[in-house]
Amino acid sequence: MIKHPLWIILMGILSMLFGCSSESNYHKKSGKWHYDGVPVNREIEPVNFKVIDDYYAKDDATGFYRGTPVYGGKDASDGPSFTALNTWYAKDKFRVYYCDTERDSKEYWSIRRNVIKTIAGADAATFRLLGDGYTARDNLHLFEEDKIVQVRDLESYELLDHAFAKDRIRGYHRKREVAGSHGGSFAAFDAHYAKDKSRIYYVDGFYIGGAIKGVRHESFKVLGDGYATDGSRGYYKGKTITSEAAASLQYLEAMGYAKTAGQVFYNGELMQGADAPSFGRVAEFNAKFDATDKLGHFSAGQRVNVSP
Repeated sequence: MIKHPLWIILMGILSMLFGCSSESNYHKKSGKWHYDGVPVNREIEPVNFKVIDDYYAKDDATGFYRGTPVYGGKDASDGPSFTALNTWYAKDKFRVYYCDTERDSKEYWSIRRNVIKTIAGADAATFRLLGDGYTARDNLHLFEEDKIVQVRDLESYELLDHAFAKDRIRGYHRKREVAGSHGGSFAAFDAHYAKDKSRIYYVDGFYIGGAIKGVRHESFKVLGDGYATDGSRGYYKGKTITSEAAASLQYLEAMGYAKTAGQVFYNGELMQGADAPSFGRVAEFNAKFDATDKLGHFSAGQRVNVSP
């Protein structure tokens, strides 16, 4: 009997539960339409059934999402005008729909159920997607999934990189207004920092933590992975970590390490006893250590003994 490594077995289980990258298309079997091996959920066989993409289809009466008829409240969607906008959004001449799937932990994540929601307040005629595929708008509202998002000025609203956005009045992060920000000059540095004409903002967890107090705005420079410097102070995710040789702070490109001329940091914490001039991360993966200095080895910011 062949014994497979545990990781291969686990990958097989995950593939069965969550599926692979190739999504099953609609297909006809024994004269009936199926989705992912299951008959299309309709009391009568669809008439003039047309496949739109891997997720959506329509017939003369209604639209379908993963084989399930799309309903807007008590009323079925309009098949002739039904169209898919992307994986999640679809619309007809009357309504806009948000479609997704969910799994229940009580069922051990083994059953995927279709979730189809009518987007209340959306105007189908003017509804359109914005660049990230998750955000949309019509002539009156901004939407994320099936919910209306409040912004100061819809017409000037634009998406920026790293979950940031702006309009002419305010900056936004994950659709939340950045308090006191100046929209016209608002810009993203990376996933951890943004700025406007007078402030530097930092991300705390998933959301904006606020503006950094006392930062030198014009000389602020993002280094990577939450590290930054303004020349006089070094920062990690908005928190001051050093004022000693801060202009020399450098991020060591992965593993959470950074250093100045005289100090070494791991995830923003000072590593006592590390020799900064000789400190460096390993070039290739090593299970025993990920960085070294002239005195020895480190793993996840801690000095470790490595046997020959």
